[in-house]
Amino acid sequence: MTQQNELDLKGALPLSGRLVVEASAGTGKTYSLTALVVRYVAERNVAASELLVVTFTRAAAAELRDRTRKALFDARQVVVSGEVPERHPWMGSLLAGHEGEIEARLNNIEQAISTFDDATITTIHGFCQQALRQLGLRSGARLGSELVENTRDVVDEVCRDLVVQRLAPQAGALSWPAMKRNAPNKVLTQLTEAVNALLNNPGAHPAPQVAAGIVPANHDTIERLADWVAVVDEAVKRVRERRSDRHELGYDDLVTQLRDAVTDEANGEEARRMLQSRYRLVLVDEFQDTDPVQWQIFDRAFGDGQVVITVGDPKQAIYRFRGADVHAYLRATSGVDKKELLTNFRSDRELVEATLGLIGGVHLGDSRIAVTPVRTPESAPVRALPAGAPLQIRWVPRLAELLGNKPPTWERIAKPATKSRLAEYVTLGSKVSSPRARRAILGDLARTVVELLENEHYGEGTSARRVTPGDIAVLVPSHANAEQVVGALNRAGVPVVRTRTGSVFATAAAQQWRVLLAALERPAYAPLVRAAGLGVFLHEAPASLDPDSPGSTARVAELQQLCARWADLLADRSVLTWYDHVRAESGLVEHLLADLTGERELTDLDHIAEVLASELPGSGHSAAAVRRCLERLVGESDGSDDLGPQMRRIDSDAEAVQVTTLHACKGLQYPIVLIPFSWSMPSNKGPLIYNGAEGRVIDVATKQGWAGGGIPESDKGREHRSNIERRADQLRLLYVGLTRGEHRTVVWWAPGKDAPKSALTIVLFDRDEHGVPLNTPPTDVDSAVTKSALKIPSFEPTDTEVAAKLAALSGRVPGLIDVSTVPARTAVSRWGGPPAATAPATLAIADAGGRSAANPAWRRWSFTGISRTRDEPYSPMSPSPAAPVVGGLDEPGNVDDVAAPRHTPLSGPAVPLADVAAGTAFGTLVHEVLEKFNPTSADLDVELLEVVEAALRRNRVPVDAGVLARGLVLAANTPLGPLAGGLRLADIDRADRLAELEFDLPLASGSRQIASADIGRVLLATLDGADAMRPYAVELAAGRFAVDLAGFLQGSIDAVLRIPAAGGGHRYLVVDYKTNRLHARGAADPLASYHPDLLVPAMEHSDYPLQALLYSVALHRYLRWRLPGYEPSKHLGGIAYLFVRGMVGAATPTHDGVPYGVFSWQPPAAAVLALEELFATGRAA
Repeated sequence: MTQQNELDLKGALPLSGRLVVEASAGTGKTYSLTALVVRYVAERNVAASELLVVTFTRAAAAELRDRTRKALFDARQVVVSGEVPERHPWMGSLLAGHEGEIEARLNNIEQAISTFDDATITTIHGFCQQALRQLGLRSGARLGSELVENTRDVVDEVCRDLVVQRLAPQAGALSWPAMKRNAPNKVLTQLTEAVNALLNNPGAHPAPQVAAGIVPANHDTIERLADWVAVVDEAVKRVRERRSDRHELGYDDLVTQLRDAVTDEANGEEARRMLQSRYRLVLVDEFQDTDPVQWQIFDRAFGDGQVVITVGDPKQAIYRFRGADVHAYLRATSGVDKKELLTNFRSDRELVEATLGLIGGVHLGDSRIAVTPVRTPESAPVRALPAGAPLQIRWVPRLAELLGNKPPTWERIAKPATKSRLAEYVTLGSKVSSPRARRAILGDLARTVVELLENEHYGEGTSARRVTPGDIAVLVPSHANAEQVVGALNRAGVPVVRTRTGSVFATAAAQQWRVLLAALERPAYAPLVRAAGLGVFLHEAPASLDPDSPGSTARVAELQQLCARWADLLADRSVLTWYDHVRAESGLVEHLLADLTGERELTDLDHIAEVLASELPGSGHSAAAVRRCLERLVGESDGSDDLGPQMRRIDSDAEAVQVTTLHACKGLQYPIVLIPFSWSMPSNKGPLIYNGAEGRVIDVATKQGWAGGGIPESDKGREHRSNIERRADQLRLLYVGLTRGEHRTVVWWAPGKDAPKSALTIVLFDRDEHGVPLNTPPTDVDSAVTKSALKIPSFEPTDTEVAAKLAALSGRVPGLIDVSTVPARTAVSRWGGPPAATAPATLAIADAGGRSAANPAWRRWSFTGISRTRDEPYSPMSPSPAAPVVGGLDEPGNVDDVAAPRHTPLSGPAVPLADVAAGTAFGTLVHEVLEKFNPTSADLDVELLEVVEAALRRNRVPVDAGVLARGLVLAANTPLGPLAGGLRLADIDRADRLAELEFDLPLASGSRQIASADIGRVLLATLDGADAMRPYAVELAAGRFAVDLAGFLQGSIDAVLRIPAAGGGHRYLVVDYKTNRLHARGAADPLASYHPDLLVPAMEHSDYPLQALLYSVALHRYLRWRLPGYEPSKHLGGIAYLFVRGMVGAATPTHDGVPYGVFSWQPPAAAVLALEELFATGRAA
């Protein structure tokens, strides 16, 4: 039954105003959000272009977009069939009312599907960027600036310059308060931290303000403190100026500029009106992660005419260190209509009850942020893992072997049998050594994992299955902890992977890249080449490069030649194409996969190559340029969990235990969750940040005690406020970890040095004798009489008290929480691997091309790779092509491959290219010329001759340059037919021709595969009965290619032409150049074989219609992201395949208005959209 404050997805939809939806962990936030979108689209006729959905990461935005589109397709199916699926009961509202209403909903849904790309589903920064672009000059923002992912290099540069400028004139500058007893590099760190804190917290108040009256402590003078504050202010100012001079924008600039635009007294009203007229429905996801400036935008921009729905969970507000402010959430939601999601769809019923027994009623830093009850659906399993309690607490007693160096106070708990049995004693006052406690917990964790794998089963009887490594996740506070866990599990023989644990540029693989690129930059310098020779790319034996070893000089010389050749290759190719070559030539894969940990390093090396390629698009980058780019990326790497493309990837697709950080696991779920290190309170680094009376305050002089400066709190008061907020962050972070599990959660606690004030200690021990949370508040700063009265509750229970408290806690939910102790030492347990019946077959080392071994169809596909499967048996282990197939490589290698029959003989124009060279090399040559020539040159004959001669110097093809140039001049002057509006290549300026558009598109997802026959089925469902390509579609649907597709589709479109459209605007035409010889060598009438009717069988013979369709989908995806207001039916201009041998200029004959040598086809937009859906999801729409 729905409670009064519970969100009912079948209930009435607000027509205007604001609604707050609070979603506890696992309650289906994203599902509910997409359901609301579909209902507003269907029932309130909200167009896709009137929809704004904002979230806070690109991954979340991509997931929201995909799930919203799928929900629309599901809704269309429900309305068409009249059947409501059990998993979507809310869709019953779509069938309510009379037939006309239902028909209108169907039309609304279909319209939203067809225009879905007009919907704004993006990150907060993506929305700000789009809005500023739409507002144009009205925004007041500087136009033409480039958005940069990371501006830390500017901050580092400015801070370094300032420190040097201040130190150079006078050594006395070291008397700055922040520099006392510090080396200059430490001062630089403190200055950088202060500046970054101010830039990352828009709207925060820097303190102290010297003009407000300040009292330094520790015998410092006002002048010295004022000097430091001035340096910080100057650094922030210079960073902004330097960004502006470089025409760069950071993410914080986007938010601030849009806030200024909508609040500006002169132009703000018009800016708000424009945004309000654009969007009728506004949904803000992860609202608890907003900051005050971000909320100002939505608060001011959208008024009563829009529906504004904010969705979030203050219990999961864990990103204060990035500028998020849960206090902004609490202020914004106060007094607003609020609904909750109260059904947990993630976890077993007993795990939900046990988790509530542990954290139910706990205040997570504020009495308004309390853990409230949730329920499970009737379909939820009670306990999927029957052998143990769903929630388990393992704690470390104060055993003698684990104590620190301070003398303990002994409490005898049992009479020992001998004087040496110190394990029978515990201590009252001593703390366990944190490093020793971690070692004990790591051993216990490894034992727990092995026991789970060997003894635990899901279910019982014949349906039971073993727990596998992939069912288990270990959640840790830091990347350093992740490495410790990985080491412990490796020693136990358990497969383990790190997921979302730091930047790939902070790994050993980045160092390997640095060494290699240094050698490529200076191949003549033997020491650099020797160093590269010892790396993974060249993997030479150390003895072979030892200067004292016989033959080492010759071997180093060979490596120098190799490095020089690789450097030349890099300067000529794209980074990824070059890397694929080096990867193959060096035997990198075989070398690394021969080692147990090689897969991890190979994943990192491949990942770095891809990021470098995205940073340095195109070709022609020197080794020095690539090395500089790498050094910049290495310098930008830090410990953040929001690294975008730099986030380390999972190193194996095999079943393995996942290790990730608590921050990174938000939004995820795992069958079994282990939390080993939440008993330790992390230290406070950087400036103090806290919420004061007027908002967030950043103390830029944290290292120095001071009072006044416009801040009412003393130095101890500021530290106290900051510590209170840090503790609240840790409580919410613990809540996130404890709510990730589906079937079981195991958490460890130890009485280490930092444990008394940790979040887990508070949750476990701030309770009465019945186990009920007390939520003891910290001392209020304003009420404290003295500084010493500022207290944050801390708990140091003796072992006896620990046992009693945990027994009372587990007694709240009998049988659901198991409490046990951790031994000081655990015998090393090793997993023997899965049972023989389920063990995977041993795979030979092979280059899998980056694809998932779990999906044998996964590879990098190209048109050529697909078409070859007609003639060659397909093998899942056949290597993927190393690079996109570019012009000429997809043409017949057999120079006499004649596909088209002869047509009625012609007498007329000469055909200069009729019998010149043929084959792949000739095709590549022609493509290079047509890519590089300037079609609007004043003298096209001279232009093409020069380009041909230059190309022949690089490509040794037996062809006369003058003959080829004359033939291509004629081809460039041949009308391209109706789809091009009668234009010739010579009429189309370079600005309207995009040459060699490379694409790399994902196919399906996960384990799904696309049957090639599905492409034919989609065509049959969308092509008109009279379409010339329908017979080819029949062959595709019948299995012309016996192959399944998964992974990536890559290729390169020869050219995309921007053609003026009849009704205004432009259409975009896919063009492919073909040098195929369709006539018999020496034929008297070669032109007859290029009659438009004969080009159809020629296209089918070489499967070019399939290539044309792949290119059309690639162009559709490209335009969808790049062209504002893109509409497939309006902008997709079809395809033109230009058989250049049959194109002879103005004299080219035509048939029904179509010139010889030109194959034109306009695939319906519906066909392109349906194929795009098939490629994206693996399912036909």
